[in-house]
Amino acid sequence: MSDHISNELSEEFKKNLKLFLEMRKGITNAKKLSLDAGLGETAVRDILKNRSTSPRLDTVQKIAVALGVGVHDLIPSLIKDSYKEIKDLRKEIKALQEELDNTYATLEDSLSAVKKRRKTSSTKK
Repeated sequence: MSDHISNELSEEFKKNLKLFLEMRKGITNAKKLSLDAGLGETAVRDILKNRSTSPRLDTVQKIAVALGVGVHDLIPSLIKDSYKEIKDLRKEIKALQEELDNTYATLEDSLSAVKKRRKTSSTKK
């Protein structure tokens, strides 16, 4: 995964970031939030004004911490994408396990056949 969030997630992040700032109007502004997050004083403003089109995930994390919320509160789709990715990985693991089980069974059958041949050939001598 890239250090930067996708454009689609970036738009979702900006939309929700604006909502959080509106809810906290008078308490937190873009400059204060940037500083509270340990970022440059224009970082949040640059994100909101599309000067930073694809913020880094660690920047999103710092902003979430400064707001006292989780990243998933700012980018709910990130969780949905993660669950889908986990579900896809589980399917892939299951398919690989089945393939491994079949291969192992085939190898065991082959080894058993070789042992039988050896026994048969040694008893004939």
